[in-house]
Amino acid sequence: MVHPRATAADPVADAEVAVRAASAGAAVARARYNTGSRRTADRGLDFTTEADVETERTIRDVLAELRPGDAIVGEELGSSGDGRRRWLVDPICGTLNFAAGIPLFAVNVALDVDDMTTAAAVADPAAGEVFWTDGHAAWHRAATTATEAGADRRLEPSSSSRLVTVNLESSYPDDSGTRVLSDELFRARFSPRILSTTLALAWVATGQQAGYLTGGDLQGSVHWTAGIALCRAAGAVVTNLAGDELHTGDHGLIAAADAETHAFLLDRLHASR
Repeated sequence: MVHPRATAADPVADAEVAVRAASAGAAVARARYNTGSRRTADRGLDFTTEADVETERTIRDVLAELRPGDAIVGEELGSSGDGRRRWLVDPICGTLNFAAGIPLFAVNVALDVDDMTTAAAVADPAAGEVFWTDGHAAWHRAATTATEAGADRRLEPSSSSRLVTVNLESSYPDDSGTRVLSDELFRARFSPRILSTTLALAWVATGQQAGYLTGGDLQGSVHWTAGIALCRAAGAVVTNLAGDELHTGDHGLIAAADAETHAFLLDRLHASR
């Protein structure tokens, strides 16, 4: 499948580069899963494993081959290169799950050009899936159909699952993120699934989850950029915690499948303050 923005001189579009890099990283993470990957650095509750580093090196190899002039910012190996094109890499988003043998973790690759995300891919190693965007639309690709032209399926958000993830690892103004979980109207309508990983955000784009809430300043983050790009390209409603432009004011994020769900989540979030 030839993706938009590929040219005769460069037949591999940026979105396809993101898919290939994320898929290569996912193959490493999947191979290292449940093999007892050794921890190499501890940062309180957070830590790094040999698999995180190996996965990032593999992603960087793909990017170096296909986009040798671009800068790279990785969670484990830091920054390399400079310029207006910058790849953001989170090799294993959900290392705690990965290390515990829980198959809920993701591989994130995103391209920022002049601080605007123009391509991104989120790979689910355990499920063998990749969610990707060229900045205009968002798509799903299964590993079994990766070589079949036209096999990618466009993502369509939906609130029908009644599932909303509230990220409790992030800070919220006035602790409203914690209190919304006990809000009676919220719990009467949505079931909270507390899962702090990019997969939960990507599932808003796929229609598997109705919404996602998180606090914090997310701009330029290797953890959040790819998932945000997927949601926006799929047509989900994405704002900061005040319902305004993302990366401004209160920061944080509300991602919702539709405007009505977004309005409800925003109302309950404010009511809990």
